[in-house]
Amino acid sequence: MAQGRKTRQKQQADLKGSVSGWHVYKDDRGRAVYYDVFSKTGYILANNEERYKQFSMRFVMGLIGFILILMFNMPIWLCALAGVGVYAFLEFRFRKFLATLPRIENFKCNEKMKSEASIKTLETNKVILKMVLLIALSVLIVLNALNERYTGWMLYLNYVISALALIFALYHAKELISRKSK
Repeated sequence: MAQGRKTRQKQQADLKGSVSGWHVYKDDRGRAVYYDVFSKTGYILANNEERYKQFSMRFVMGLIGFILILMFNMPIWLCALAGVGVYAFLEFRFRKFLATLPRIENFKCNEKMKSEASIKTLETNKVILKMVLLIALSVLIVLNALNERYTGWMLYLNYVISALALIFALYHAKELISRKSK
């Protein structure tokens, strides 16, 4: 009986927002569930949140692989191949990870896990550090583009990445301000 109570308490920790994403929902017990849109199956993430977080950015990691190879002046087809390769490898590992999780067949998506909740669980100094690092990244990307004398689409790509980093920093600032006002 006590073991069941501890398990429920651990599953209730999911409600604190330690996991969020496009396909992460709460089930009727309040547990975080990843919904696979292809198989229409839910996977319970309880006790596996950290492992899920590693895979949740697999698309971004493929994009980073593309950009890193591009920085070495490689042909665009090789850069695309590297980016797709990184994404495919991480997607394969993610699907193997999902196979180890408890399933909920025909899962009904009701309540989404809010991404703001994962920021709210961080300590204030960690949120400030993320804001500062995102702003620094935004500035450094533009400085690097100007230093390398990029032109055309490469310059615009750097501007877009810089703007996205700045938007994420402002999003963290908004969450920090709303936390302070409560």
